[in-house]
Amino acid sequence: KSFEFVMKLQGRQFENDEAGTCSLIPEESEDLWHLYNLVSKGDTVRAQTYRKVQKEFGSGSVATDVRRIHLTITVKHIEYDAAGDEIRFSGKNCEENQYVKLGAHHTISIGLNQKMTVGKDKWDFVFRDLLDEACNAKRSAEIAVVLMDAGVANFYLLTAVLAKEVARVSVNVPKKRTIGSGYDKSLNRFFEQVYAGILQHINFDIVKCVVLAGPGFVKDSFAAHLHESAVRKGDTVLVQHRQAFVVAHASGCYKVALRELLADGAVKSQIASTKALDHMQTLESFYTMLKEDPDRACYGPAQVQKAVEMGAVDSLMVTDGLFRSCSLAVRRKYVEIVEGVRDAGAKVLVFSEQHVSGEQLKQLSGIAALLRFPCGEIDDIDSDAEIDFDGVEAAADVDAFSEEDDEDL
Repeated sequence: KSFEFVMKLQGRQFENDEAGTCSLIPEESEDLWHLYNLVSKGDTVRAQTYRKVQKEFGSGSVATDVRRIHLTITVKHIEYDAAGDEIRFSGKNCEENQYVKLGAHHTISIGLNQKMTVGKDKWDFVFRDLLDEACNAKRSAEIAVVLMDAGVANFYLLTAVLAKEVARVSVNVPKKRTIGSGYDKSLNRFFEQVYAGILQHINFDIVKCVVLAGPGFVKDSFAAHLHESAVRKGDTVLVQHRQAFVVAHASGCYKVALRELLADGAVKSQIASTKALDHMQTLESFYTMLKEDPDRACYGPAQVQKAVEMGAVDSLMVTDGLFRSCSLAVRRKYVEIVEGVRDAGAKVLVFSEQHVSGEQLKQLSGIAALLRFPCGEIDDIDSDAEIDFDGVEAAADVDAFSEEDDEDL
């Protein structure tokens, strides 16, 4: 299978910073994450959906039928289901429909390969960048990671925004290598299943680096087995891409170990041109600066806002979650901060909260910056303080959402 994560753009009817719509078809898991960031409360979503329709007969009896219809709703709530590859948009019907009255509640579920149309009152530059990124044909999973220990292997594909688990191998391997334990036979069966998994789930036309990692020596034994078997079986794709494999230490064989791998020198040298590494390196530089020259690093909404006003920001890091704020005032302020940094010619990196680097940044309130010059006065601002809205009410918009009219499936 090819892991080219490209969302189809079916149509685009809007001018910059104006109202309009675009039609999209998500084809991979990453597309759904982009949609989750692209659609905001108050937007409209139109798609095919199903609705229970009741019909009353003259005798007084009522029959319920399920109709497949096209419906447009004004979005009130968004739920992202990563495991099920689905997004659920809940809201009120905003267009005339013979089966659903105006204002009736409905939930539209969008899965892979399902067309939808998104409407906005204003396509600002953050939304436009998100759309361009989602539909960029060069997006790809450039890094594959196989985290393994005896009998367990987890396969991950890392893009700039996702760490997607794509496969898992589990074989019962005896803990001790004793006579009659069957250890060698079980371990060989485990290796063969991992070998098959690499052929099935990794597209070497796209993936630049395959990291074999784990806490013990199983990864080293498997690496030798992999290369020997590839030559013996004549699997030319593995033979030709032998240099793409990197063996590295990891503290475990589960997702939490991905962060330390991206900081590994051997891995870095293999993935030097990837966006994921750029994010990790900038974040590492931030932590180093915070330790060695703290006046040239800041984090937290209020501190970063002050640094932007002073023209001090050299590199801005912000998580995509901050742009999903249910308060329009909050979102607008973060957009202004990013625009101000870009206009000043500084670097802006938007981190995905679904990526290991984004998880780290989220722990720092989701926004941080490296500064051009020392700004000791920023230290007086609490890193947990919210941004200044100049009197604008920043409280989240609250909508009473009743499901009494929601008859969707």
